[in-house]
Amino acid sequence: MFKQKNFLLAPVFLFAFGTAIAQDISILTENFPSETEKIGENQVSGIGGDIVTKALEAKKISFKMVWSPWKRAQQETLANSDKKSFVIPLTRNSEREASYNWVAKLYDADTAFLTLKSNKKLDSIADAKGKKIGVLLGSSYEGFIADAKHGLNKADIEAVPNDATNAKKLDAGKIYGWYSGVIGAVAALKAEKIDIGKIDIGKNIDREENYIATAKNTPAELANKVKDAIESFKKTPQYAAIIKKYAGK
Repeated sequence: MFKQKNFLLAPVFLFAFGTAIAQDISILTENFPSETEKIGENQVSGIGGDIVTKALEAKKISFKMVWSPWKRAQQETLANSDKKSFVIPLTRNSEREASYNWVAKLYDADTAFLTLKSNKKLDSIADAKGKKIGVLLGSSYEGFIADAKHGLNKADIEAVPNDATNAKKLDAGKIYGWYSGVIGAVAALKAEKIDIGKIDIGKNIDREENYIATAKNTPAELANKVKDAIESFKKTPQYAAIIKKYAGK
């Protein structure tokens, strides 16, 4: 009788324990060198990772990191099955504007074309026309260079699921150029042990605003709590130091 009683109590204990360790929010992202860089299962560094984790920790908001390909991270945030899913670092643009609750801006990121120095530098969209250009699948970069008004022909755009592939293809001459955020692209090249000295970075094409965002059906109280944490942190010397470390500003 005693043993049976213990057996019945065990599931209740496990349920209570599982509830106790539930995190306040889920953060979806991909491993982007120097932006949201995975350093552990629930640990992230880089400019976006440092800003968000330090801001949340200061306000005692717990989080669970969810690592996935970038396009899927966006889709799962919008599906928002747990009603507490946030995505970083998401570029705010007209294509995405109506879909998300743009909780708080994290940082600005300049974009450019990267080429081998053996090729002519690409300083504009016009320079890149007719050339094979690599880009991250599902990213704002892909949307920008594929825009019907000023973009490249779709046949000249090679979108891949991760930037490590773009770095390797550029190094091997399989693409003429690579369009990306400069911070992340340089970090990806270094991570793949590709000599930065053989790479040219063209003139800035665009300046993107990168946010922490969530779906429209996330409770307003939770979204505002996260917003307050980020905005409060942006007023600190720590925030300025992070921007300088990664963006040199």
